[in-house]
Amino acid sequence: MKRFLVLSLLLLPACDWESNRKPKVEPAGEAQDQADADAETPDLTPEEIAAAEALAAELAAERAAAEARRAEAVKRADEARKERAKKLFGEVMPPLTEAKEAYDRHDELDESAWFGEDQESNQEKIDELLDEAIVVLGISGIATTRQELRTLQEEIEALEQQRIEDREARIGAPSEAELNRLEQTYKTSREEYDERIDEATAGIGDRRHRIAELEMEFVEELQGIGLDIDLEGARALLATVNGDDFIEMCVVFDNVRGITEQLEELTNASGESLDAAKRYYGSYVVLIKLMDRIQKDFVRRTRDEMLPKLAEYEEKAREIIRDAERNLAEGGNPAIAEQNIRSNELTIEATRFYAEYLRQQANEIEARNEALQVTLRDAENTYDTVSLSSQVAAIMKEGQRNFAALLRLELPALRGFENAELKAEFERLTRELNGVN
Repeated sequence: MKRFLVLSLLLLPACDWESNRKPKVEPAGEAQDQADADAETPDLTPEEIAAAEALAAELAAERAAAEARRAEAVKRADEARKERAKKLFGEVMPPLTEAKEAYDRHDELDESAWFGEDQESNQEKIDELLDEAIVVLGISGIATTRQELRTLQEEIEALEQQRIEDREARIGAPSEAELNRLEQTYKTSREEYDERIDEATAGIGDRRHRIAELEMEFVEELQGIGLDIDLEGARALLATVNGDDFIEMCVVFDNVRGITEQLEELTNASGESLDAAKRYYGSYVVLIKLMDRIQKDFVRRTRDEMLPKLAEYEEKAREIIRDAERNLAEGGNPAIAEQNIRSNELTIEATRFYAEYLRQQANEIEARNEALQVTLRDAENTYDTVSLSSQVAAIMKEGQRNFAALLRLELPALRGFENAELKAEFERLTRELNGVN
């Protein structure tokens, strides 16, 4: 059952890309069946052929335009990343350097000590420094767009609530002609409520128009950092409970790539300076640890907080269904019982879909983290054994390529909901789950 959108992170290695390029060899039986089908196809008229060719040309033009927009988005994102990395570099290097120093002395400390530093307190310090760096690296135009979209949606909800209250108040409100001069100073007339309702309606329309513009910008920004995503997929990320975490992770990874490029340039510029090369490569190791931390935290929050909460909602819905069935058996209103049972069955269906959605996300991120462990072990080993800055520079270049591969987070075009009821239930659960944070 796949009525809900299924979000998966696909990190495609080069071998998969090569395999996808191989021509597909169909079994002889299938090829013959296709040939027979082609032979049975009636001849097309010139008009039908022309229409088919025109349609094919139109689709090709649309695909070319979409690719051009995507390429332009990637180009703008690359330029923005470089400029942002230059600005962030000075802010992120202090916590990275301090974390690297703490990492260097970690094995020299006792596992546990009554006084002074030990490995436990040192690890806590490293984690705090990584969190500080994550905050810096979370800065992006994507985060700004996301916040503006959220603010606009909150304003729409406030205006809709105000419009409901004004419509209710208008029912018993007097007209302007019924109010004397004194009453006009403290009573709201029916006409004034009409004006307020019209203003709220216009305000809602303006904000929805702005949201539509920002959503398209948001899609282009996400595409620019390597996400193969469409409008529905972007809306899903904005609506789901861990969408913010996922977007932040992508933004951090994108900024890590920019900082890595800066480290590579500095390493190359250091020439034969072993100390400088070790400093920069040490920062690279810490950046990988930072990525490791944010991935693991994403998986932990999903599995330890969100999934158990959804299980509670499902069990609560089942309990309400049992109560409704008991009430019905004891003479309760059949229509009310049927409506309540149907509503809670929808909640159960939505929680199951939602849980599977979150579970797939956690599994994919965990798989990516397992691949990251190989890179982390290689980086740590190289940092420990580095002897020449020229070697470090070469490794930095390879590391940059590793980051580029790691950051190819691709999502398929995400599907929307098949019905409005399930979508509404999904969004309601999201609001409740957001209360967990």
